[in-house]
Amino acid sequence: MNSNNDFWLIDSNFVGVMRFYKDKEDSDKSIAYMFIEEGIIMGIHGENPPLMKTRKKIVIEEARSLWQKLVNEGWQKTSKKW
Repeated sequence: MNSNNDFWLIDSNFVGVMRFYKDKEDSDKSIAYMFIEEGIIMGIHGENPPLMKTRKKIVIEEARSLWQKLVNEGWQKTSKKW
C-alpha cells in the first residue's frame, strides 16, 4: 500500500484510524512483530494529521487477525495519514 510498509485503516464513521507497521529494529528475528497505533482524525475534513492515542507492539499473526477483524467490522483501507 505504501512504500515504507505502513498500512492504514479508517473506521466507518471516518473518525478513528489505525496504522500497522513492522518493527524494523527488532533484535529477535525469529518472531516478527508489528506496531499498531490508534488515533482520531483531526479537523472537520480530516485535513490535519490524526492525533495518535495509543501504540502497541504485537506478534505479526495477532496483527493480521486484528486487521481482518476490523475489516469485517467495516473498517476500510485508507491512504497514509501523515
